[in-house]
Amino acid sequence: MTTALRLYLAGQLASVACSWAQVVALSVVAVRIDPALLGWVVAAQFLPSLLLGPWFGVVADRYDRRVLLIGAEAGLGLVAVGYATAQACDALDRPVLLGAATAWGILNALDTPARQALLPSLAPGAAVRLPALTGVVLLTGMTTGSALGGWLVATAGPMWVFVLNAGSFAADVVVLHRVGRLVGAPPRAVRARGQLREGLRYVLVTPPLRTSMLALAVIGTFAMTFPVSVPLLATGTFAGDPAFVGTAIATVTGGSLAGAAGMAVKAPRRNLGGVAALALAMSSAGVAAAPGPFFALAGLALVGVTWSIYLTSTIAVLQTADPRFLGRVMALFGVLLVGSNPIGGPIAAALAEAAGPRAPFVLGAAAAGAGWLLLGKWYWHP
Repeated sequence: MTTALRLYLAGQLASVACSWAQVVALSVVAVRIDPALLGWVVAAQFLPSLLLGPWFGVVADRYDRRVLLIGAEAGLGLVAVGYATAQACDALDRPVLLGAATAWGILNALDTPARQALLPSLAPGAAVRLPALTGVVLLTGMTTGSALGGWLVATAGPMWVFVLNAGSFAADVVVLHRVGRLVGAPPRAVRARGQLREGLRYVLVTPPLRTSMLALAVIGTFAMTFPVSVPLLATGTFAGDPAFVGTAIATVTGGSLAGAAGMAVKAPRRNLGGVAALALAMSSAGVAAAPGPFFALAGLALVGVTWSIYLTSTIAVLQTADPRFLGRVMALFGVLLVGSNPIGGPIAAALAEAAGPRAPFVLGAAAAGAGWLLLGKWYWHP
């Protein structure tokens, strides 16, 4: 592991944990104002990625990704300062909350392609292991940050969560500045007209990228509906209480962490995307057929493991793209990953209402099986 990668992962662990603590604090503040407001806050944070993500991918290819990433992180820190200031002044109302959430979403839409395009330069030759390592950091930060946010909101109030998150971004800016000096300047695309179309064309004419993107669109939309399908299964099929719902969701998350950790410790010699898609189809089918809650939880753990391996393998393939196009490729990846949730969630909910809570997992098994048909006979050697 290079010095640059070690520094980056250390900074990210703290930043992700504090950002997820802020997610908890924002949820509490929004629900206190109006429970329906929470959905609009989430939409304001994710919609910019769908609308601006492809264009920001072009920006990430044209300009120095190190500078873009540092600027985005500094901007996110300023938004956290804004949250803290408004909360301290008792002015964090609906318009301020939505405005700040939108600003956060715009900056995050820039952060994502710049970050994903910069990552391969931190550890050349570790194409499979790199996304696994970053996945472990992300999932660990999400888990610890959620717990930290709940505790800190209860003991000190939301304002101090925002202050803590602003401080984490300030520290991350310092870390990224150091990392940027270690890796040097990345290649840049010369400014020209039609570069967004050029990036899409590059993906379409490159079989590994085209196949991976198509499989991700199918699997992400119809198989990865956990926020909807898991609670519906837990309550509708097994009559679970809120504690069981939380356990079921945590089981998926824990499985995902285990899968990412396994890929980080021992990276495979070939791409496992197709194999993982088949395993995901089988585990989703197992959840759909589970005769009791214990078997359902075991199946959900396997779903988490296989989903994590599949996603890690997909990212590893995409990051082998020509460095001149990497920002645009990873921006398209972000659009597919984020955009699948608002489409697949309502489909899963409607299907569960029409055919029962097990039905979304049947659909997920079919979608993952379709992904295996796309990827199963195609292997990528790093």
